[in-house]
Amino acid sequence: MLNRFVDPKQFAYRNEGKMRKNNSKYAYIRSIKGMAMALSVAGTVVFAAGCSNSGTVSEQETGGINVSGASDEGSSSDSTAAAKASSGTKSTNGEIAITVNDGNINVSGQNSDSVKVSGTTITITKAGTYRLSGTLTEGQILVEAGDKDDVQLILDGFSISNSETAPIYVKTSGNFFLEPEAGTENLVEDKREAASGSTSTEEIPDAAIYSKSDLYIIGTGALTVRGGYSDGIHGKDLLMVSEAVTLDITATEHGINGKDSLEIQAGTISITSGEDALHSKGDVIISDGTLQISAEDDGIHAENEVRIDGGNVDIVESYEGLEALKVTINGGNISVSSSDDGINSAGGADSSGGMFDVTEGAAISINGGTVYITAAGDGIDSNGDVVITGGEIYVDGPSMDGNASLDYNGTATITGGSFSLTGSSGMFQSFSGESTQAQIIVYYSERQAAGTEITVTDSEGKVIYVNADSQKEFTVFLLSSPELKAGETYTVKTGDQEATVTIEGLTGTAGERSADMMGGGMGGPGGPGGREGQGRPGGFGGSGEQGVTGDRDGQGIPNGQGRSGVSSGQGAPQEQQNK
Repeated sequence: MLNRFVDPKQFAYRNEGKMRKNNSKYAYIRSIKGMAMALSVAGTVVFAAGCSNSGTVSEQETGGINVSGASDEGSSSDSTAAAKASSGTKSTNGEIAITVNDGNINVSGQNSDSVKVSGTTITITKAGTYRLSGTLTEGQILVEAGDKDDVQLILDGFSISNSETAPIYVKTSGNFFLEPEAGTENLVEDKREAASGSTSTEEIPDAAIYSKSDLYIIGTGALTVRGGYSDGIHGKDLLMVSEAVTLDITATEHGINGKDSLEIQAGTISITSGEDALHSKGDVIISDGTLQISAEDDGIHAENEVRIDGGNVDIVESYEGLEALKVTINGGNISVSSSDDGINSAGGADSSGGMFDVTEGAAISINGGTVYITAAGDGIDSNGDVVITGGEIYVDGPSMDGNASLDYNGTATITGGSFSLTGSSGMFQSFSGESTQAQIIVYYSERQAAGTEITVTDSEGKVIYVNADSQKEFTVFLLSSPELKAGETYTVKTGDQEATVTIEGLTGTAGERSADMMGGGMGGPGGPGGREGQGRPGGFGGSGEQGVTGDRDGQGIPNGQGRSGVSSGQGAPQEQQNK
């Protein structure tokens, strides 16, 4: 029996090396918790707020502040770092501790000259592991290391805020690792006034945590990020969350922004954002973890591909839930609530072509997982194709006729998995003729109330589908399931009414659409006074009724693919079904 949701399924992450700069770096990342810089000389330096250090610190240079210990020049070699990383064990050897206490900044550990302090700005200039604790008000952690120097910050009960610039700014480094220590809570707060217009420039880091280097968030501690100016976390290259960290992010614009690519491999992540919760100009890839998202724009947006291989993704509020040129779902447990489209495959940065244009490369593919969508606009909307080979999908679509639960400009094929939808029948489209799995379609002459139970049973009385989760009124129901067989008869009970449906070919239909309902079939040449038809691609192929001349300057659509036209000269094509 198919229910709207099943227990979450875990899917192993398949590392395809997509957009990866080099494979050796990723082997290094997976064992980063073993990273330690093999340096031997320990020392302690204390700075009062307003004092500064430069190079090797002396008592004279710090204005009489007491200094003890020594420093070691240089940084660890790549081979030393790799050897430490490969051990897979965590060590505090080689750590530099930076502690803020009553306005004093205390630096201790070997290689202390790699830390420069000026007022409340702490600058890190060399490779190493730096452990921060305490509270730094109106401060900044600035990383200006060599472009091959890997830098790791461990936040060990650390809070930092700034009302003038980004609290953590990685200007130059090799890989940058940010680790909230296990069992600790940490805060990074950007208190700048909200930006207007474009904010990301070379001069203005536009996030509470801003990195020009590849950024990896690791560890198992908790980190709260407040991005009052713009983004919460922004990486100009790759940004990856790779361990079971807990992130709580609030941002004026994007929650997490990985410019080149954004990957979520683990973690418990909560995001409230004024724009996109997860954003990338490349790909967004989710392989595991738990995400709860509330976004005023897109829940997850990528200009190339959004791919979900596993994990739990709950988009409780969004304008559009998932948006990219390509959206691929291979696994996971995904819930989307949107005021417009639930899943949208369009042409890049919130752009689309004409109403019925096919965008090259646009596609929505669902191969596994459980997907629940409740959308005020289109439920699943592709400017290209929709391909379903597996998974369990339910779309609680729009109640108004200007949108559809399933909307596509290319083809929509289903060859496996279970798919059901409710919604308005005005722009309704079913699966196209290339499909190999049967579908049942039921039209209702009256609107069905939200929460009305739908049950589908076979000829022997076996229940193969039940659902009472629709949150909106609906006038059409569609089910496609491996349990539906050609030539078989099924009973669809909707509330108190029953309909009998026999599948002929690959489609069984009950009820009739009214003449003003628009939907599936390809548009043809216009009738007298009309232009060429612009119908949407249709349902399972078959002959339809003879088209007629459109109303006003409408578009008659011959070859059995249309009904009457509507105002503004656009004929209203009707879906084609096997009868």
